[in-house]
Amino acid sequence: MTPTNDKTKGGLRGELGVIALVFMVLAFNGPASTIFQYIPTIVSQGNGVGVPSMYLMVGMTVLVFSVGLNAMARRMTQPGGFYTFIAAGLGRPLGLASGLIALVSYILLGAGQWPLFAMGVQHLLEGTFHLSTTPSWWMIGLIGWTLASTMSLFNIDLSTKILGTLATAELLLALVWNVKVYWNGGSEGRVFDVFSSSFGSGAALAFVFGILSMTGFESLQVFRAESRDPERTVPRATYVSVGMIAVLYAASSYAYIMSFGPSKVVAAGMQDPTGAMLVSFVRYVGAPAADLANCLLVTSLFAAALAIHNIAARYMFTFGRDQVLPGVLGKANVKHGSPLIAAAVTAATIVLIFGICGFLGLSAVNTFTFFQGMAGYCLIALWVGTSISVVFFSHRPERLGKIGLWQGTIAPILSAIGLGAILYFTTINFRELFDGSQKLANIALATLGCVFITGILLALWYRRYRSSIYMRIGGD
Repeated sequence: MTPTNDKTKGGLRGELGVIALVFMVLAFNGPASTIFQYIPTIVSQGNGVGVPSMYLMVGMTVLVFSVGLNAMARRMTQPGGFYTFIAAGLGRPLGLASGLIALVSYILLGAGQWPLFAMGVQHLLEGTFHLSTTPSWWMIGLIGWTLASTMSLFNIDLSTKILGTLATAELLLALVWNVKVYWNGGSEGRVFDVFSSSFGSGAALAFVFGILSMTGFESLQVFRAESRDPERTVPRATYVSVGMIAVLYAASSYAYIMSFGPSKVVAAGMQDPTGAMLVSFVRYVGAPAADLANCLLVTSLFAAALAIHNIAARYMFTFGRDQVLPGVLGKANVKHGSPLIAAAVTAATIVLIFGICGFLGLSAVNTFTFFQGMAGYCLIALWVGTSISVVFFSHRPERLGKIGLWQGTIAPILSAIGLGAILYFTTINFRELFDGSQKLANIALATLGCVFITGILLALWYRRYRSSIYMRIGGD
């Protein structure tokens, strides 16, 4: 099966190369936000000095997962991410159910990102500009949402230029800090055992947040129609981005631990994770660097939100293209080659969700935690489902012998086992993603279960009453 080129009139258009796609992933991750918020949190509340080894293990698992993902993507006729892959491997009902879960995941990520962005802005205004009062989180989030939503309406090349610039600045600052810490030697020396607590207390939480801080690479598949020579650029960008992220976060977490010393680092970030990292920046790079880092933290959070908007819009576009949702969502803007209508609907949905939370008076922390926890769990489950799907896809009679043993069998099975173990850890510790609230955890699981079942039932209804639409599910 030869992949088709969707860069025709009425389709999505773009000229994304390897570098642009890599920076799209980096922007989705938000290097500054991961380094300033996730790493100190994982060290303090997760598995302590074992965090660097955790990032390397997660990185290796994700790289293996990418092998099967790219092998299957090259044989698909339409871009569509999890929705397309799982439909092709495990059937249309599971594919539609998984696609709805993926769409919900990215919308929830978007809704949860704006409260986090608002907290970053408040921290900047209070800590760097010393303002005594700041706007409420939902007002700040609304301003950021307006700018990102406007940008998502246009050709993807515009967004990648902005994302690339911001991600470059974040990487440079992170590299300077890393070099300074490694050169100085830290408080207790450069060498300590990162494997001693890899699977100790808090390991489950550490692996969950480790996965969350490495998401984004899988979304590159939805940009195939907007990429230059997607058969080469997308796989290369996937491997490069995963490798860069794993090495960057492993090195940065090691540097963070070294900067305070293994015996003191857990306590250092227990109360204020972001503040602890800023202390490290002031100590090893200087106060101006910490102020710059504060600014880049805000731009990092904005860049991640913009990347999430773009990905969610393309899932919405794909459902419209296949007429699973109203077909108008699948119409690209002729002038910009962008999913303009889908992007507008996505943006409206995101602002409605976090706007309701703001109206009800929920805190930014609770809003962010609830939505990000649900979305992160979904993404891990979708990775597992995709790994299994690759195996079934590769072993269909018409494809036997056409996909290598490593790409179509060994790699996806290994990734399914590794990611499945992480999913198991996440499931038994699910309430930790909701600040220990079992009630919220139960509500989240019930909601996601209803979405998944709805997808299956909708597909079965289409098969019985709208067979033409049923045959479009998955785009292949």
